[in-house]
Amino acid sequence: MTATVDRTNVNPPTTARLAPRWAVIAAHIAALSPVLSSLWRLPMIFGVSMGLDDTMTEPFWIRAGYLIGLGVLSEGLAFLTIGLVRPWGEIVPRWVPILRGRSIPAVPVVVIATVGGLAATVLLTVMAIAWPGNFDGVDGWAVLQTAAYAPLILWGPCVLAVTWSYWRRRRS
Repeated sequence: MTATVDRTNVNPPTTARLAPRWAVIAAHIAALSPVLSSLWRLPMIFGVSMGLDDTMTEPFWIRAGYLIGLGVLSEGLAFLTIGLVRPWGEIVPRWVPILRGRSIPAVPVVVIATVGGLAATVLLTVMAIAWPGNFDGVDGWAVLQTAAYAPLILWGPCVLAVTWSYWRRRRS
């Protein structure tokens, strides 16, 4: 006796082609690129200067709100890149009320992802160019901060590459 699998409850993607492996890897790199910088900022909430002298002047609740908010925003935006290689980036998942099961139009997704990828590329490239001027000398804090922020340079280009792959799959 053989077991049968009921596949009627599965939301198929709107494209017949799956995302290529390189796009899946690039999407995960983009999603993980802000993690280290967010972790680097966390001790500043509790008054640890992390080598920066002028960051501890605000009250705790302002530091906590700003630094946690910045981390959640950057991680949330980065995580959306995964949607460009998963079915939930093409069809609204069933657990979303009202919109469940509806197809997500490709053009707005591509426009928003392209603008975001270009903005991240430009902003983080400018930040990388100006980076050496931020330190008086090289010490442990500067090395730690540089190591935490260096992966961000991959964020924009990875989003753009994954967006291109998403567009190619969705338009065919």
